[in-house]
Amino acid sequence: MDKKGFLEFMKLLKTDLCLTLFMIGFMLHNVTVTQLMEDKMCLSQLGLDKEFCSKLTELHSNETSTKAILKNANVFKNGQFIILNIPALILSIFLGYWLGNYPKYIKFMIILPLASSVCMMLLLLINAFAFNIPWQILLLSYLPVALGGGTFLIFASCYTYISWSTPNELLIVRFAVLEFLVQAGTLMATYAGGKILSMEPWIKGQNKNYIGVFLVALVSLVSGLIYACLMTLEFTPSTEPDKDKLSFFQVLKDVFQIGRFKQLVKLFTKQRPNNGRLRLILLITSGAVCLAAILGEDGIAYQFAQKVYGLTQDQYTSLYSILCIAPAIVTSIGPPIGRSYFGFSDSIIAILGCISLIAFYLIRGLILSVRGYIAGFLIGAFCRIATAAIRSLVSGMVDSAESAQVFTLATAFENYISLGATLFYTSVFSATIGHHPGLVLILIACCLIYPLTIVCWVEYTRSEWQTKSNDEVVSTPRSSIANVILTLDNLKTNDPISS
Repeated sequence: MDKKGFLEFMKLLKTDLCLTLFMIGFMLHNVTVTQLMEDKMCLSQLGLDKEFCSKLTELHSNETSTKAILKNANVFKNGQFIILNIPALILSIFLGYWLGNYPKYIKFMIILPLASSVCMMLLLLINAFAFNIPWQILLLSYLPVALGGGTFLIFASCYTYISWSTPNELLIVRFAVLEFLVQAGTLMATYAGGKILSMEPWIKGQNKNYIGVFLVALVSLVSGLIYACLMTLEFTPSTEPDKDKLSFFQVLKDVFQIGRFKQLVKLFTKQRPNNGRLRLILLITSGAVCLAAILGEDGIAYQFAQKVYGLTQDQYTSLYSILCIAPAIVTSIGPPIGRSYFGFSDSIIAILGCISLIAFYLIRGLILSVRGYIAGFLIGAFCRIATAAIRSLVSGMVDSAESAQVFTLATAFENYISLGATLFYTSVFSATIGHHPGLVLILIACCLIYPLTIVCWVEYTRSEWQTKSNDEVVSTPRSSIANVILTLDNLKTNDPISS
């Protein structure tokens, strides 16, 4: 890639960098805040000694107090997820119209979650300093993020900008790059979080180095916030002149109307050729189920590793981070290789991803050992390409004027399903923690038969709905960057991301 091409490609990754810094900051604290909650309950609420609490799952996994702490950790994760997502679900009704009619506000949509996450991290720092405050107060730290749109807002904004800035035939590659960066950020954050937490406390008098983790997370979020404020988004569609003159409060008045919900419903209920309406709805629900399976597991992931494998937070974060390397690599190079060298359609790639995702959960649910955990990650390495392929299929079905509303509603629906999945994970795991903790993963694998069936049907009927060759691209401002992304598609170098 020449210098000009590299600079053009880097323009595309502006939102990706913001999202990566956001994910690093957000995921850094993920295991740590659960550990903080468990330690608050163990040391302060139950009054158990420090030695007992430090070996909670290694030596005392069958103790009544240990089971009570893990069940309350499930309650905490449920509360955390509900607080973070309920306001976003309400916002989703209006966000699509906002971005579709006032696209210049997309930068604001990216800045807001970053700024609110900085507030969240400051509140978590206060909770870490005031260790004797009840663990339930930790949940209040997430209110700023909830009111600031949370993960929903920044993901929906990034997906929308990708659909604006990328030619249709390259969308699957573009979404794969984003998935890779999100996974890489999550991997680095999880590993670093565990290592920092296991260090000697940076502040004397602390039980563990919670404050160190929260400070590093704060630096990442502040860096993302500064970068988001300074960046410019060249591929943002122009706003209609009459709407461009409206003030911010006039925009709010126009956006937040009950009638916007009716418009959103019409978008999905209007007739589309070749069963397009049914296909769009089924693909969106399939993508939501796939993503919910992955995101929902966060509600029990650490507690599951504690109970089933007897891992400490350092052992868990190290093992998890190493095993995530395989899915991250496959996500980045799988779709380009599948399309360029094997001629796979997006639906074929989605089928492979769904099969891999089913194996990912089924193996870990049946083999309750560290070997089973490792095997699940290796055999299920293709699990994340399912969501990238489904998003590409959805984007190819709608025009650019609809993309903002479609992706915001799709992201909101993913949050709805993820909320249900989190409650399902924690409820089943709490009920079966003593006799068959792997049952919840087996049930999730069964649920994933639904998206597999849908993408198989989409592939089977592809000749009926597929438009002309993807080589025919409508001339738009975003087409000028096609050759840049094609360097990924052709895999000319050994490192498709950094080339």
